[in-house]
Amino acid sequence: MPIYFQTVKGLSASMSGVMVLPSAVGLILSVGSSCVLTSLVGYYNPFMILTSVITPPAAGLMTTLNINAKLWSLIGYQGLLGFGAGIGFQGPQVAVQAIFSEKDASIGIAIIQFAQGIGPAVFVAVAQNIFINKFASNIRRYAPGVDLATLTTQGLTEPKARVDSSDLMGTVLSYDKALTQTFFLPVSLTCMSLIGALGMEWRSVKARKT
Repeated sequence: MPIYFQTVKGLSASMSGVMVLPSAVGLILSVGSSCVLTSLVGYYNPFMILTSVITPPAAGLMTTLNINAKLWSLIGYQGLLGFGAGIGFQGPQVAVQAIFSEKDASIGIAIIQFAQGIGPAVFVAVAQNIFINKFASNIRRYAPGVDLATLTTQGLTEPKARVDSSDLMGTVLSYDKALTQTFFLPVSLTCMSLIGALGMEWRSVKARKT
């Protein structure tokens, strides 16, 4: 999203940081809410399933963004995605503490934290590779006069300062297409999360406390 705001929308780096706040706000609110609701309901499974239900369409909405995207859609889509990702984020840790013995719980939590760290590390690199490949194919289609090697060497942000005015619209469109095409990766990953959510054992955290 920072690349989208800086290249497609032409915002500065600082304003780009402001515009990605909705996803962080949604994440913070949902994580806190899920902790309270899990204590009240007694089960973590509904919130993990809810994450797998909300995040695929939320990520899918991100693939519809374009050059003329309205402010409400930019804020709403990010907020929904952040909320969906956060509502079930603590579920695996709670499940480990509810199901495992105290001796094994620490090992289980360590494994979960490792998975939560290695997943983004791998798939951010995959997403970057997809973006570069899609951008290269799009730039050849929409702005064939642009030297891709020079553009990528100088940096992908601020295209107005790096390409001729005649190629600017095609370059911006190439950024937009490449970014939205890359968003299909998180769509597929969030869909796969439903498999794990449905496979979780139902165990009340209240029973654990007693």
